Amino acid sequence: MGNAISFFTLLLLAASLSTGHSQEKPLDAKAAKAAFDKADDALNEAWAAAKQKLPEADFNKLKEEQRSWVEYRDALARSPSYTGADAQDELPLTAPEYLNAAAALEDMRTEWLKGLIQDSQDETLTGYWTDSYGGNIQVVEREGHLYFLVACVRGPTSHVGDLTGIAVWNTSIGWFSDKGRDKDKPDETNLSFILRDRKLEITGANTGYYHGARAYFDGSYVKVKELDAKAQEKIVKAAKSGEVPEE
Repeated sequence: MGNAISFFTLLLLAASLSTGHSQEKPLDAKAAKAAFDKADDALNEAWAAAKQKLPEADFNKLKEEQRSWVEYRDALARSPSYTGADAQDELPLTAPEYLNAAAALEDMRTEWLKGLIQDSQDETLTGYWTDSYGGNIQVVEREGHLYFLVACVRGPTSHVGDLTGIAVWNTSIGWFSDKGRDKDKPDETNLSFILRDRKLEITGANTGYYHGARAYFDGSYVKVKELDAKAQEKIVKAAKSGEVPEE
């Protein structure tokens, strides 16, 4: 893939732009506040559901993770480079640009929390997963293999990346290598997959060939929706070829 940007990554980038990048006209302060309040209510509702459903030890761990996510939300949403605000310093929490961006980020986190506690009828990993930090992975699990497409948009300046391939899968552990895929690529790239507590934990090695300087594939992903048959076949085809679809 190298430095090319795929259609799937562009979709992610478009989603991040919708949070407030490159605003052509000033945001309506009242509408921004209303959007934030709606997103915040939904996030609090998902949080309450998680507290009720998860074991106490798991919820206590989630609280620590949530604190880190709130710091991430504010670091992005207060950044003029992320929101497109005409400012030099961090935005105040009352700025319409902050409220608009924070609302979109909270929507992603709400989806992640709901996925964490949902009861799925599909016992395989097949589905669409997100880490709520700008990363997603589409997975099709078949006969001891994971056919996957992972993509991300990270940080205030929207560094992007994507990678598709086939990982060997054994119950709760998977391993991917791109060895032999590109004879001119000097370093082997690896991804490890570990399923733990409803999260698919991904860790990469030598992945820089497939993403921007500050992007990364590492994260704790949660399944948030199923993939229909057409989507599954597209992922399998891409994974077998090693080429991220352009459309």
